[in-house]
Amino acid sequence: MIVPDANLLIYAYDERSAYHRKAKAWWASTLADGVPVGIPWVVILAFTRLTTHPQICENPLSVSEARGIVLGWLEYPHVRVLQLSERAPERFFDLLEEAGSGGNLATDAVIALHAMEHSAKVFSNDRDFDRFSGVRRVNPLDREGRS
Repeated sequence: MIVPDANLLIYAYDERSAYHRKAKAWWASTLADGVPVGIPWVVILAFTRLTTHPQICENPLSVSEARGIVLGWLEYPHVRVLQLSERAPERFFDLLEEAGSGGNLATDAVIALHAMEHSAKVFSNDRDFDRFSGVRRVNPLDREGRS
């Protein structure tokens, strides 16, 4: 299963991003391939928060546009919203303590935890995921798609 980080999804829709073309091609291919995709709620939140923010995006999406995009992803039979187990809060703090930091790593820890609980790989170009042992990260923007 693929667990996409919000950064790749944002790049796929942000035409001003240097990563736009690669991210858009990767996401279109991922949706077409039928490989299981699990999207954590926190990724939906980040995508919506950032792509609709007028101080972050030159041409922000409307809430209706963001809604249409996200619900469009979920129309694919192999794409679903992921849930966490009852043990998630404890495991979340374990990941942060292991990484030696909280702050901005908190969101990454939640995404990493989704991947761990669903035996999935995180797809992201954010190297912070490498700070969590047991998390497998793939960077689809890298020419070789290295883990």
